[in-house]
This record gives sequence, C-alpha cells and structure tokens, in this order.
Amino acid sequence: MIGDQLKTKMILRGLPNCPNTGKCLQTAAEKGVDVDCEVIGDVDSSDFRAISPFGIEPVLHDIDFVVYGTGAVMSYLDDKGFGPSLVPRNGVSRAIMYQWAIIATECVAPNLGDSINKDVLAPLFDGLERQVLNPPKRGDFICGDFSLADIHWSACCNLLELGGAGDLMSSRSGVAKWYDKVKSHPSTSKEKIIPFTVLPNAADISSGTLRGISINV
Repeated sequence: MIGDQLKTKMILRGLPNCPNTGKCLQTAAEKGVDVDCEVIGDVDSSDFRAISPFGIEPVLHDIDFVVYGTGAVMSYLDDKGFGPSLVPRNGVSRAIMYQWAIIATECVAPNLGDSINKDVLAPLFDGLERQVLNPPKRGDFICGDFSLADIHWSACCNLLELGGAGDLMSSRSGVAKWYDKVKSHPSTSKEKIIPFTVLPNAADISSGTLRGISINV
C-alpha cells in the first residue's frame, strides 16, 4: 500500500536531451515514485523563474513542495520513495559514489551533445572500467551495490548510445557488463519496472517530449 504522501503524482520539469532530467526520472523509477513530466520551454522565462529563481533545472513538484537541481531532486526522491537508500552507508563506498557521480556530472556530461568528443571521453571510460572491475565491495556496480553513481553514469551512457558513441561502453568488457546490468536492473523499490527503460529514447528526444512514470497512481 502506498503512503498518503505518494497518492498524488509528483511533477518533474526538465528536458529530454538533458542527462540530469534522465537521472531524476531513473531515480524516481528506482524508488517506485509516480511522476508526470513537463518539458521546460525557456529556462529564462518569468514563469520558470517563478518556480526556479536561478534558472536551475530539472525541477520537481511534490504537492506544495518544490525542489530544483539534479542532486537535490535525486536526494529527495531517494528519501521519499520506497526500498533501501541509493546512498551507501559505508563511508568508503559513499565517498566513491560521490566521486564517480561528480566525474559523470562535471567531466562526461559536458561532452555530450551533437559533437561527441571520444578522445576526451575515452580516458574517463578507462577509469570507469578500472572502477567496475575493482569496486569497494563485491557486486556488479560502481560501488558494488547499485547506487546513485550508477544512475549518474547510465543517464550519460544512454545519450552517448543514442548519439552513436555506444562503442565507448561496448569496447570495454567491464563497462559493457556493467551497462548491461544497469539496463536490466530491477527497481530497488521492488515495483515491477526496469528503471533504465524510463530514460528518454530517440523518439522522445526527436519529438521533444518526456514520458512520465505510472506505477501506483
């Protein structure tokens, strides 16, 4: 039975070709949270600035509460949803999670888009290869257990694959195995959904649309 606080869908405002929007959608699916989506037309418009004063996206509405910014939205969904936290309790694993989340955000994401620079991205994926082959604890993911770090990277990998740069993953055996595991990873909330499938696909990006998540509502 879902709690009273989750009987109404949250609303996520974002962009289909933005990895940060994908990260928030995937986190919602991981935690069994229903979300309706709205595409942001103009981050500088007065309407958008009324809900996100600094023009930061994506933005999440939960009834009367509004939170914006990728990390803040992902943290809220992780705490609000169901199942175990996506932030490791162990200090070493938690530090590694944040480290690889930052690498994805600050180093990988800026090199996505129409002109993907594989020369810049290759060393980053070499690093990911070493990490997934030697996680801090036994498991298939960046920290051993599935965590927010895997979401940060898989949202970027999804856009790279759609942009024709899937060989950055497939050419590295460890990364390829990790990516396959992420793609088939069931929701940590135990809901019947594969969270990776909620990420924007080629049709979503081409049409400029976002698909919502309907699990409980």
